[in-house]
Amino acid sequence: MPLLRVILADVIPKNIPKPDAEKHFAELVRLIETLGGYTVVKVIQRRGKPSSKTYLGSGKAVEVGETAQELKCDIVVVNGILKGNQYFELSERIKKPIQILDRVDVILRIFEKHAKTAEAKLQIKRAQLAYEIPKIYRRSATTLFERERGGGVIQRGAGETGIEAEKRHLKEHIRRIDRQIEQMQKIRGSQRRNRKRQGFLTVALVGYTNSGKSTLLKVLTRKRGVYIADELFATLDSRIGSLWLPKLQKKILLADTIGFIENLPPDLIAAFRATLEEVSEADLLLHVFDASDSRVEISRKKMVVNEILAQLECKQPQLYIANKMDIAKKSIPRKSIGVSAVTGKNLEGLVIAIEAELVKAPLS
Repeated sequence: MPLLRVILADVIPKNIPKPDAEKHFAELVRLIETLGGYTVVKVIQRRGKPSSKTYLGSGKAVEVGETAQELKCDIVVVNGILKGNQYFELSERIKKPIQILDRVDVILRIFEKHAKTAEAKLQIKRAQLAYEIPKIYRRSATTLFERERGGGVIQRGAGETGIEAEKRHLKEHIRRIDRQIEQMQKIRGSQRRNRKRQGFLTVALVGYTNSGKSTLLKVLTRKRGVYIADELFATLDSRIGSLWLPKLQKKILLADTIGFIENLPPDLIAAFRATLEEVSEADLLLHVFDASDSRVEISRKKMVVNEILAQLECKQPQLYIANKMDIAKKSIPRKSIGVSAVTGKNLEGLVIAIEAELVKAPLS
């Protein structure tokens, strides 16, 4: 299957230096690679703020469309979040068959690509539907519904426009999915209660996407079948393994789940709330970060993760784990435990730190 040819476009303030502007694209480039594409051109427009009508300036949007046609590109990706009217106006200037996506669209497509279990697929579908509703603008009731039904027709109520009918249909579909997820959530909650009754403490791995959480889970618990890849959002489902703590003479559970990212859509967090309960109900959090990142990146990514944990109302103690020490070129931040999941460096020290922290928690 040929790689998708992609143009990236961003609007930045006039006073930001070009090197800093390029950094805005770094994560989006990784997202595009994970999706199965490669970046052909990066377009930076300097203006005070994105156009309320076209996000990119109207003239720049036409220029990007012409470039996309000339270079035979498949997709134009805007490094931001587009409103419904902005999608419509951009599509008027960037003609089909070139697709227009924003950052959230790319993330949702990656999630759809990586979803393996029935629960993950439902959660992704819910997020896609929720994100589709605000984008319905000046168009007939087609898109997502027609893709699902192969060109079916939405039945309108009395006095209902096509747009209103489509929004109603999508909201009804979300409610059906919510009921299915709720049933899965009850099963997951029952499993957690059973584990607590059996005296198991749970430690949850959290962190920015691609920080190495899944590799840590695999090496610490010797759990088989853990999918590991150097790509964003390789893990969507919760995975749980057991870890023996020699000093405490006790087995605990180590849980890994979805990695976080900047500007993670609220609807996506809502959709994955059932899965993320493994995090919110854990006794201890291991906040894993990539030690090979720059200090600025480490600080930014930590802040993003902590903001999402706050949304999930997680108030448990955290241990900061600096992973990938085998490729780190600088010293790690203070109060962090340096490890390498790949080489096994200091994993014994990590286990000792987990034991010391759990001693403070009531052992069931």
